[in-house]
Amino acid sequence: MQENYQSYLEYYAKHIRPAINELDIAIKCKSRLGNKELAEILGSNVQEIEKIRNTHDLKTLNQRAIVKIMQESNSDICKMFQRELELGSPLTYSLEEFSYIYNFDINLVCEVCQNLNINEVTWQNMPSIFAALPYEQ
Repeated sequence: MQENYQSYLEYYAKHIRPAINELDIAIKCKSRLGNKELAEILGSNVQEIEKIRNTHDLKTLNQRAIVKIMQESNSDICKMFQRELELGSPLTYSLEEFSYIYNFDINLVCEVCQNLNINEVTWQNMPSIFAALPYEQ
């Protein structure tokens, strides 16, 4: 493997999971998030957050507002969220659905899953697939 190789699992653990955890804590604890903090968590920018809030008259950054912002933001994590919602958040994913949500090349996903003897993606086997997929910036 290349010395600077990073699996998608490593990327997910460093960037995606912490953002999801921060959002979860902020929503559950009713933390006072501002546009800047939310933009940092989502990997978005303040102007986009402000535009979405103004468009939908979202005065408070509560759970409903955050979900609405995530449904419209162009950040990578929000696009994954949007694709997940589009598919109805199933308990299992076909390889095509999985590659669509995470924006992976379907041929690469099929190759990895064939090597792992996986026919459908679940939350249990997702880490193994992530670990076998390279992360390319």
